[in-house]
Amino acid sequence: MITKVKNSTAQPAESHPPNILSELGRHHLALVVDGTTVMCRGSEALRKIQQNAAHEASVFHEETAQRLFVSCQPAELMAIQSELLRFAVQSAGKYWQQVAANAMQTQVEMIKSVTHVLEREKDTGTKSPMEVLQSAMPPLASSFFPMTAHVPDGQSLHS
Repeated sequence: MITKVKNSTAQPAESHPPNILSELGRHHLALVVDGTTVMCRGSEALRKIQQNAAHEASVFHEETAQRLFVSCQPAELMAIQSELLRFAVQSAGKYWQQVAANAMQTQVEMIKSVTHVLEREKDTGTKSPMEVLQSAMPPLASSFFPMTAHVPDGQSLHS
């Protein structure tokens, strides 16, 4: 029998003030992992589209090959060639339409994923780590790169 031993030195998460860097890292990781999930589902859907297109092409070409193995008139041969061309154009159009629809759906799901994570943070009533970092950046940047430089009269800023 396996029993879990509770670590007596560990304190509840609520007792520690949030560390902005770890929260930013957690937030970023949550976005990346959620986005990866969406991309994997999109990849699976793309694989299914490819598999269905290959199956349809295989069945069509097998049936066409069987028709070509028997002797036929020139008009029948031209009809078969026309069917091959028609199938190639139609199936290619259908395939690319499905691929584009899958790409759009994946993008929509990615946007929903990011929106969902950001909405969840907004519902807590606190600033997200990204907002805190963004609000800290202008004062930080201005201390390193002053926007106004003292230039003596008669001299240009760039010498």
